[in-house]
Amino acid sequence: MTEHTSTVRLVIAYDGSDFHGWQKQPSLPTVEGSLRSALAVLKNHPDPFTLEFQGASRTDAGVHASGQVASFPHIPGKTEWDYVRALNSLTPDSILVRSAEILEHPFNARFDSKGKRYEYRVWNQRYPEPLERHRSWTFGLPLDASKMQSAADLLVGEHDFSAFRAADCQSESTIRQIFSIEVHDEKPLIRIVVRGNAFMKNMVRIIAGTLVETGEGRMAEGQVLEALEKGNRRLAGRTAPAQGLCLMEVFYESPEEPH
Repeated sequence: MTEHTSTVRLVIAYDGSDFHGWQKQPSLPTVEGSLRSALAVLKNHPDPFTLEFQGASRTDAGVHASGQVASFPHIPGKTEWDYVRALNSLTPDSILVRSAEILEHPFNARFDSKGKRYEYRVWNQRYPEPLERHRSWTFGLPLDASKMQSAADLLVGEHDFSAFRAADCQSESTIRQIFSIEVHDEKPLIRIVVRGNAFMKNMVRIIAGTLVETGEGRMAEGQVLEALEKGNRRLAGRTAPAQGLCLMEVFYESPEEPH
């Protein structure tokens, strides 16, 4: 987007239950596809899929967001309120454009990102809580949150996270930096908050699944460390279900000291 002097930055929330992920797919409902279609109407553009539009994180099917960020070139004559009003009226109720900011400089939501904060929610009781079933993983066995935190501490720092990515992940580099992982025990809810500079496909969900297996006693801390050191996906824990994951925030400054 370097050829444009003004860029729009959107902050977006969505319930991922109704979508096949963020990334546009011509034949399937996606969050990006819905926003592109709305923007095409606003811009009077014939093809939503050729618009210049960039999201910060390509969340998977079923994953939610509270603070996703997207960017696109400013349409002359439009105000920030024009974008908020039009995009919210032209997209499903499961998508909310929280804010729009017109920046007088180039900005790319994905490539200018310095880090992200995700939250994974585990509902630690036998039966699903009706209001939580679409936003958390119901796990019936008792979990020791202190063991989960001890295992989480092993993953903090810059490491090769080959064992914590999907088999079909296309990332060229597997080196990532985790700034912090916090396990909040609010039984029956357990919140796993992960901050890092970037994440590979399914990485946060595999971290969450590994910590849950540690908390239930299926894995020991030494096994978590072995998975990290050997880079073998089979040594790490399961991939936690998508509905428990939410992108909370995207950082563009001071990523190692997020607030």
